[in-house]
Amino acid sequence: MKYDLVFEGGGAKGMVFAGACEEFFSRGHTFCRLLGTSAGAITATLLAVGYTPAEMLEALVEKGTDGKSVFEGFMGPPAPFSDEELRTSATQRLLDGVDFTFLPDFAEKKLHELLVNALATSETFRHVLGLVERGGWFAADRFVSWLSTKLDSGTWKDGERKFSGMTLEQLFAATGVELSVVASDTMDESILVLNHRTSPDCPIVWAVRMSMSIPLVWDEVIWQTSWGQYRGRDVAGHAIVDGGLLSNFPIELFISDAPQVTKLMGPKKDTPVLGLLIDEKLPVTKGLFVRINIKPGELKTVQRLRRLVDTATGAHDKMVSEEHSHLVARLPAQGYGTTEFDMSDERRAALVKAGREAMAFYLDTPAGLVLPSKAPSRPGEQVETTADRVATNVLEQGQTEGEEPLR
Repeated sequence: MKYDLVFEGGGAKGMVFAGACEEFFSRGHTFCRLLGTSAGAITATLLAVGYTPAEMLEALVEKGTDGKSVFEGFMGPPAPFSDEELRTSATQRLLDGVDFTFLPDFAEKKLHELLVNALATSETFRHVLGLVERGGWFAADRFVSWLSTKLDSGTWKDGERKFSGMTLEQLFAATGVELSVVASDTMDESILVLNHRTSPDCPIVWAVRMSMSIPLVWDEVIWQTSWGQYRGRDVAGHAIVDGGLLSNFPIELFISDAPQVTKLMGPKKDTPVLGLLIDEKLPVTKGLFVRINIKPGELKTVQRLRRLVDTATGAHDKMVSEEHSHLVARLPAQGYGTTEFDMSDERRAALVKAGREAMAFYLDTPAGLVLPSKAPSRPGEQVETTADRVATNVLEQGQTEGEEPLR
């Protein structure tokens, strides 16, 4: 059976998707449309370019030259700052606003420049400067390199994969797969649903990079002029971050057939919807008598931020997932951290196994195969569901004057 698949965001916890997909495809199922946020966007993109569960599992155990998981590199140090960046930095302006009356202006200016350069070259304080100037403690350059490599690795149909340089429109033309990833525009305070309809010229690699950029953890991504417009609107120079800031589990975009949704997603299909939700309340088991529920040391900032984001978005995500619970496979992730990219092989294997077992449980439950019903009580009557209301709410946030209305 073909499903429209939705993948929730969850950082490193998204490794659970590999096990779930393995079980899903082993039952003979496949996908029609793909939608994801953050870690879900990564999974959806790999599936769009033909990654098999075996290839996804192989990617999870990939090691770098230092013998460590390649995923540890995703939490990389900030890239070096150029002289121009430092001269025009907010830090430099802040220091210039401090006037030491006992120093001549030229000496004070030189002192400020030395302080900023010291911050930029210090192994520790460069992170602070990265947070202040670029919006993130870490750089995700290695993630971009990794994803680019994955999109050009292995075979697809009768040839090699060569997708890393493609835009969303080119990817759709090459694969025929309708892929959408969710990001957040912090300048317009609005959600971005990036696909071949809304942002055809956006590079696929950067669409995913924007979707996974947890605020304050990774650098904000600045939308480039060469990436074209979003829904006919110029967003060049806008700072874009993790889609989970506004919708971490956007299943309503596949359920709703409201006009404002179909303008982004295309006409509603008869394909059943399946959402893969990462559930931190469900324990990950190892064997019959042991549970892995030890939270590793994770950045407390990430924990606090994730709780805030979950609180802000959880209400509407929960409304839809509960009303359509028969369309949601809940995957265990209790005790795993959002940025736990350095998890041991044992912990990763347990998480993948839990995803496999949870998907098997879902598919063996008859309710999992039921199509959502939205029949009007009288001919011609329009019935609005919770999914319609939530989608309308989220999509209309930050809509700017002059932008094409969603209705």
